[in-house]
Amino acid sequence: MERNQHVINNLTAFLYLSILLSPFLPPVALGLLSCATIYYVRGNWEYRSWPEVVFLGFMLVTIISWCYNPTWYHLKDQDITFPIGIVPLATFGAYYMLSMWTRKVLHFSWTDLQKVYLLFWLGGLYVAAIVFLQQLEDWQGLQSTWIGDLLDFYRTNRYQSEKSIRSIGTTGNSNLTAALLICFALLSIYASSVLEGKWKKTLAFSMFFLFCTAMAYTGSRGAWIGLVIGLIVQVWMTGQRKWTVGLFAVFISIVSFFPSIIPRKDSLAGTIDVRFQVWSTSWEIFKDNWLLGTLPIHFGQLYKQITGKIIYHAHNVVLGIASEYGVIGLILFSALIFMTIRRARAWRKAANQKGEKRLAGMLISQTVALLGHGMYDYPIVSPQVGLLFMLSIVMIHTQYERRCVLRPEWSEDEESAEKIKAASHPVKHVSAMLSIRKIKKNES
Repeated sequence: MERNQHVINNLTAFLYLSILLSPFLPPVALGLLSCATIYYVRGNWEYRSWPEVVFLGFMLVTIISWCYNPTWYHLKDQDITFPIGIVPLATFGAYYMLSMWTRKVLHFSWTDLQKVYLLFWLGGLYVAAIVFLQQLEDWQGLQSTWIGDLLDFYRTNRYQSEKSIRSIGTTGNSNLTAALLICFALLSIYASSVLEGKWKKTLAFSMFFLFCTAMAYTGSRGAWIGLVIGLIVQVWMTGQRKWTVGLFAVFISIVSFFPSIIPRKDSLAGTIDVRFQVWSTSWEIFKDNWLLGTLPIHFGQLYKQITGKIIYHAHNVVLGIASEYGVIGLILFSALIFMTIRRARAWRKAANQKGEKRLAGMLISQTVALLGHGMYDYPIVSPQVGLLFMLSIVMIHTQYERRCVLRPEWSEDEESAEKIKAASHPVKHVSAMLSIRKIKKNES
């Protein structure tokens, strides 16, 4: 049992580590985890629970869509041709295995999950460091060191059409790295509320501004929208409604009076015009494939046929899901987001400790922030950001069921401890009053 637990913990750690390092590692980590899930679960599968039912639904839509319109992708370099449907089928199959892993194998309490995310937050310093170093990669002193070789690896595996001074981080794309930095910034706010000690809280706030600075070097605009939405949701989940409204008003005022704070020199209107062209073409593709969609890779093929340009996705999460998986996929995705928000709120209300309440708020703020960013860039289709997005969703559903449905032993122990702590306060108050009366009586 100890050996099995050691393997389980290492696989989970590798899953989070893969998000930090490279876009090539998350598929490998998910593949290993899927094989381990089959070994540990051994037929005890879930088909009707959330979010498993949504992942299975997307797999079914993928199969039907490809059978209805068989499409293929040809790799010219390797002379390999494969069915396009196999990519989303494998992706949602891996997400289903991930959900089963957290439900049937991992058995994390909220305190275990808190430790994992705090360590992941510290690991985010590596992503920020790569972003900063990429601003200095032309410096001759770096090129002759192992740091120069590391930067060459990320430069070689760049997935970005434009050549600019924007840092691409560890994802190969500026917008995708910015999405990761959003999550690290939100984790900084979470850490500042759960860590004890002034120096730890100060460090957490300092890291928030560090991640925001790194995000500015990516030059992503949609990321700032996602960060603001995530911060508002995180504050809202603490129960501070007035602070939420005030925070929203402050952000609106800053952008209104200081529009130059928006990164990059090119005009925002020009960028929106380019996005609008992508969105209008995506809408046309959706209208032609409204029921079952085109599937992800075939979307890029159709876009090139229409416009002559190479665009791989719709740069909008709603249009992307609708055009790639049709109305059925959009309904499935909307139901998943609705149930995730609902369960996150229920989990927060049922929790009896501040740390657990903040954990629920942080996870749902990450989910909503990436969706906010997705209204402009659609980053959740990438291996690293997509895995982090689904991890937040899966962990919310798992912790909701353990707190609100199953109520395991650690839940009951916490509740008893809270009741004892609450009951001790009036006892101390009464004893203090009796002591004061006794002193006054002796003085008289």
